[in-house]
Amino acid sequence: MNTLKLSKSHRVLIVDDNPSIHADFRKIFTPRPTELPDIDDFDMDDVSEEGQQDGLRFDSAHQGLDAVKMVESAVDKDDRYSLAFVDMRMPPGMDGLQTIAELWKIDPELQIVICTAYSDHSWEHAVSVLGHTENLLILKKPFDDVEVLQIAVALTCKWDSARAAGLKHRELEELVRVRTAELERVALHDGLTGLANRIKFNDRLRDALANAGSQRPAVLLIDLDQFKLINDTLGHPAGDELIRIVGQRLSAVVGAAGLVARLGGDEFAVVLDHNPTQRSIESIADGIQASVAEPVLLDGVPFSVTASIGICGSPDENCDADELIRNADIAMYRAKADGRDCARYFEKGMDQLLRQRQTMEANLRAAIANDEFILHFQPLLVPNTNEVCSFEALLRWEHPERGLVPPLDFIPLAEETGLIRQIGDWVLLEACKEACNWPDHIRVAVNVSAIQFRGGTLPKSVAAAIEQSGIAGERLEIEITESVLLGESLDALDQLHALRSQGVRIALDDFGTGYSSLSYLRQFRFDKLKMDRSFVQNLNQADAMAIVSTIANLGKCLGMATTAEGIETEQQMRCVMEHGFTEVQGYLYGRPIPPAEILATHFDKTALTISR
Repeated sequence: MNTLKLSKSHRVLIVDDNPSIHADFRKIFTPRPTELPDIDDFDMDDVSEEGQQDGLRFDSAHQGLDAVKMVESAVDKDDRYSLAFVDMRMPPGMDGLQTIAELWKIDPELQIVICTAYSDHSWEHAVSVLGHTENLLILKKPFDDVEVLQIAVALTCKWDSARAAGLKHRELEELVRVRTAELERVALHDGLTGLANRIKFNDRLRDALANAGSQRPAVLLIDLDQFKLINDTLGHPAGDELIRIVGQRLSAVVGAAGLVARLGGDEFAVVLDHNPTQRSIESIADGIQASVAEPVLLDGVPFSVTASIGICGSPDENCDADELIRNADIAMYRAKADGRDCARYFEKGMDQLLRQRQTMEANLRAAIANDEFILHFQPLLVPNTNEVCSFEALLRWEHPERGLVPPLDFIPLAEETGLIRQIGDWVLLEACKEACNWPDHIRVAVNVSAIQFRGGTLPKSVAAAIEQSGIAGERLEIEITESVLLGESLDALDQLHALRSQGVRIALDDFGTGYSSLSYLRQFRFDKLKMDRSFVQNLNQADAMAIVSTIANLGKCLGMATTAEGIETEQQMRCVMEHGFTEVQGYLYGRPIPPAEILATHFDKTALTISR
């Protein structure tokens, strides 16, 4: 009685030229009932088709070529054979070994039993022909039923295990592929924007240079001009959103012409490696500037930024990737130096300017560490009495080799590098300390950069200077330009109100040269308007005279003090007095001088009159 059963439905292929062998196999695997069923239990629907026994589905092939076609069809339909019994001699076609070799080409997982009655087909001979034995057994004819059943159970179970292991292996391979791709993405892409990072950018550029033909690749470095202001005023989430949007816009502009990467912060890079021409490079640079400049909604408020772009093409075959990037970086700094919001090509000699800038920055940092800064003070007077009302603190740099360096030579660099924060805190404290040596009603004016407002820490710096020096807050006057207020920064207005709460006076410097000063006079009540010196120098021109009169009348109407700067002649003095300016400042009344000379030059023991 057949007591061995297969747990799953497997397909078995019998390949033999003798029809009786096929019948023998079916008999071996056909269950033999111990008794006949009752006539009432007999149901035609329960009768299995010949050869479709529980757990096995038999197919017959009488020649090797037929077997090959059947296995091919089974693989195509993804209904593969688990096991094949193959006779060795099947004249006039392929013999068993040839058949097996062809079957394994189609389905290497197929388990095969060699059926042979001839001793000349030894195991060694089969191995020498077929080359591997993992899925191969030899069964000698005539068959033993139990042996055949055992072989069938063992090999179909082995086939199941192999399939399961193969599936698991493929799952693991897919998992490894996915994880590898993920790791590669993380390793080669920027996490914020999804753009290529510096590593991938450098690899792409090196490949482009190695495979370049007559048209060599070009590099563009892009730096956002007003990004730090947005980061400081709206916070890092808004800054991140801006970076993401700019990255998308850059990708849209560049498209298939090259690769866009984010190198870090607000700096992006583009490699154009599809045969870029001068015209196509300029077109992409123009497109980048126009795209970046489009307003972006951040916290519901539209903001605009601009881009400074440095461009470098490959000048010759010896130019490597590092040199291209370095030259583009130099050109980008030139774009910033030329006013930002522009693109500049690298030219020979630019690197010298960069080295000079780097040297200046290093010297500036050393100046902070070595305490090389000093203050000079220039008086402001009441024109009707010639009495000093305040002094403006003016920064000077005592360079160990160059001597006194004027502010215009280093203040822009200090602002660009952020060093103006440290320098500005020092100026505030030193000016307040020096003012404590003057009569109590004499004020000191300190110019504050727009950079010092970023981050919201200026009120703390002012409070620290007042506390450490001991000066009354009412004696300190902060001078700002309207650049502090550009971009409708509520943070700047909040800081101005915080300064006012400390008793500090606020003056709007260079008034009349900007575009939005009048609107801010409605939002914040300044204590003083300082008219730009250019109007005094052009008093002979009708339009300048009209502006002088307008500023003086505006101050009267709003209850603000008005200062005329740049007074150098008696005629200029009489003119501004006639128009009603409340304060004057200029070389006619005194040049900036060191603090040690103030008392001797401007004050005596009994009166506070100017020495002329």
